Amino acid sequence: MSDAALHTHRPSRHARDDGAASTTRRWAVGVLAVATVVLAAYVAALVVGVWLVAFAWSAMTSQDAVLDVGGLVRDVAPALLVGWCTGLALSAWLTGEEALGPRASGIVAGVLGSSAGAAVLALTGLL
Repeated sequence: MSDAALHTHRPSRHARDDGAASTTRRWAVGVLAVATVVLAAYVAALVVGVWLVAFAWSAMTSQDAVLDVGGLVRDVAPALLVGWCTGLALSAWLTGEEALGPRASGIVAGVLGSSAGAAVLALTGLL
């Protein structure tokens, strides 16, 4: 028997799963990236607002008010970590589920990861 007769050209089950997994992951990363940009805009607005209050305080009382941007970033970092880790873990877990398609699984994973990060921000009092 020839070597070519032994090998059939059927797509393996893993090839389909890899495509669904990458689609799910891409959608989850996209949703998480949008949530990260929204968080960055929120932090920037918070910094500008606090800076304006600190400037007004300094002008009225002649005392220096210091804005600790590094402290704010350190406070926000755990929320980003929780959100991204939760979202990516859920995207890996939802890939095997057949109830949702890859796009819906990615969107659900990203939204749930973003919600977990927002919960961390709410628990720390930053939201």
